[in-house]
Amino acid sequence: MIDPQRPDYSDTPASERRSNFVYALADARVEPVVSIVTPFFNTGAVFHETARSVFRQSLQQWEWLIVNDASTEVPALEVLAQYRDRDHRIRVIDLTTNGGPSRARNVGYAAVRTQYVVQLDSDNLLEPTAAEKWWWYLQSHRRTAFVKGFSVGFGAQTYLWRNGFHNPAAFLTSNPVDATSMVRVDAHRGAGGYDETMREGLEDWDFWMRCAAAGQWGGTVPEFLDWYRRRPNHNDRWSEWDGGVRQKAFVARLSDRYPAVAAGQFPDLREEPPGNATLPLEAPVANRLQKNGRRLLLIVPWFAMGGSDKFNLDLVEMLTRRGWEVTIAATQSDSAWLPHFTAWTPDVFTLPAFLRTVDYPRFLLYLLRSRQVDVVMVAHAELGYHLLPFLRAHAPQVSFVDYGHVVEEAWNDGGYPRLSIQYRSCLDLSIVSSHHLEQWMLAEGAEPERLRTCYTGGRAAPESEHRRDRERVRTELGVSGDEAVILYPARLCAQKQPKVFAETIRQLHAEGVSFTCLVAGDGPDRAWLGAFVKRHRLAGCVRLLGAVSPVRVGELMSAADICFLPSTHEGVALTLYEAMSHGCVFVGADVGGQSEVASEPFGVLLPRLRDADREAVAYAVAISQLLGDRAQLGNMGAAARRRIAESFSLEQMVESMEQAFAAAGRLRVEHPRPPLSREMAELTATRAIEHERLARLAQDLWAGQAGMPPLDGGGWRLWMFRMCTHLEPAYAWGVRRGWRWLPAARERIRAALAS
Repeated sequence: MIDPQRPDYSDTPASERRSNFVYALADARVEPVVSIVTPFFNTGAVFHETARSVFRQSLQQWEWLIVNDASTEVPALEVLAQYRDRDHRIRVIDLTTNGGPSRARNVGYAAVRTQYVVQLDSDNLLEPTAAEKWWWYLQSHRRTAFVKGFSVGFGAQTYLWRNGFHNPAAFLTSNPVDATSMVRVDAHRGAGGYDETMREGLEDWDFWMRCAAAGQWGGTVPEFLDWYRRRPNHNDRWSEWDGGVRQKAFVARLSDRYPAVAAGQFPDLREEPPGNATLPLEAPVANRLQKNGRRLLLIVPWFAMGGSDKFNLDLVEMLTRRGWEVTIAATQSDSAWLPHFTAWTPDVFTLPAFLRTVDYPRFLLYLLRSRQVDVVMVAHAELGYHLLPFLRAHAPQVSFVDYGHVVEEAWNDGGYPRLSIQYRSCLDLSIVSSHHLEQWMLAEGAEPERLRTCYTGGRAAPESEHRRDRERVRTELGVSGDEAVILYPARLCAQKQPKVFAETIRQLHAEGVSFTCLVAGDGPDRAWLGAFVKRHRLAGCVRLLGAVSPVRVGELMSAADICFLPSTHEGVALTLYEAMSHGCVFVGADVGGQSEVASEPFGVLLPRLRDADREAVAYAVAISQLLGDRAQLGNMGAAARRRIAESFSLEQMVESMEQAFAAAGRLRVEHPRPPLSREMAELTATRAIEHERLARLAQDLWAGQAGMPPLDGGGWRLWMFRMCTHLEPAYAWGVRRGWRWLPAARERIRAALAS
């Protein structure tokens, strides 16, 4: 999948550089559930790329109808001939006269054997998971007639296109999407199909408008799922698409044809809220894929910038290099790092992008069965824990493990490790990032034989490569060779103490210490930090870089002398491993298991202090002393690099993880957990989804708290009372997000209502 931050338009879905997954049916005789319809008229060799993107689809229960619209050119016919007998799922329909794409599509629709059609032109491309996500979107959103994703323009023009059916008003003045999409056959039939008299282009625009007039509309998956090949000039073939007089006349004709739609009357697709009794649990398709090696399903909260997320990325990379095939499911929408994960596996799913919450359980179960998963690993995904009973009851042949990084005393009496203990009867093995966390879990009731420590690790580059990267990046940053660089790579939130960081930097600057400080990260405290830098006139030495890619974080580590991370709590921060791997001296808090890796002479760890100002003073003194002895600083960095290479490498990490997976498999067979009835498992799944829906409701509503009505409104008071006193998941969600004002707000509301 393309990286919007660094788009590479040559790395198309047909590229050999793409990550691999064995997408082939275990039983080739199964019936298709989706039909691909492709008009073909004198298409050249680029059709091979289109075909490659079809064969690489993760949803393999397809049939492909290629409608040859009376092609005349010999090279095109030779290309098409290669697919007539290549796969039994392909049917070539030959038309005797050329009728244009509208007629070709209508012919294809009339011949399909399924209820869903992927419209794919003969020179465009699909991302590997496009059809699967679209198909599931339409299963989940029953009132939606068709769906597409964001598009990548490539060829003569390159661009990223984020428009779609989610913005219906755009269709009143332009055609903001191409035809590549999935359409319900009933919707095509209900709209009367494509207008076959339209042969000069923009027939798809007319089709969307006639669907709207018939009460049908579509949705958008907010991912780049199709690639639209751009010609130097499209109106050399499609005269209506001239961007001028003819196109304006076309718009006028649309208004005359569909006056209600032209007046803005688009169909309302809002779904009814699901009740507890309506949770669908069985997947409507099998899509059972061939299996040639070991497979992992990794359940994560998101694809965001963070230490646990970087560990997930490293794990996926290392397992893939060792022959594993990895499927990833994220339960929340933050997907800034999604392209970095798809660089190693295409089988990646951000569930909120294409599913209603009510469909998460059955989709995860579908993935388990479709991919024939060996191991499920839950990594800091709250919903993943809550769905363990359901998944375990329906897939007893699968090994279930989790991975914990850190104790969070402020949430759930310990955070994710507490969830691990609470759900231990559904886990074959719990894996943790430090002996410190292992000891905490043992004290809280974890079973010693089902607990393992696996350090997250880092990758130390060869010395020559390290020096080369350091010089290159410092040159890019405009930093001289002897200037001190302090790096603060963190999500700007309470756990990473940006206020302690800022006060430390202010004190160093006030003392006349010379340095450049790089802040690599984003988060809720970004605005505060920017204002602090401006107020204290630190812009000359502090640079706010915002969120950066994992690769860029490593490059910044190479350029830096000190990595500063004054966290309130950690397991072992992945930032610590990265800093040490790049010869960057780590300065941070002596919390969790960090001293197991970075005690002196490999780093500087200071004890937490209750007073933030005193803590900042202590950090300022430690950093000032380090910068005052650059030779010693260099020696510490070199020692840190050696320690990672010798004791905490990624190779050691993945070997340890594979051993843990194997141990989990043995425990599952030799000491199985007590079985859970499917009835009870389905009840827990229903409650878990209700919990998730309420938490998401709280997130949506409270995110806009600044614009909410005052607390003295009757309806508002009632809503707040329910949110803060009755919906404990919503309250817990707020506490977990670090909203320190929330307990006081709840008490204020209770007091107001009691009076």
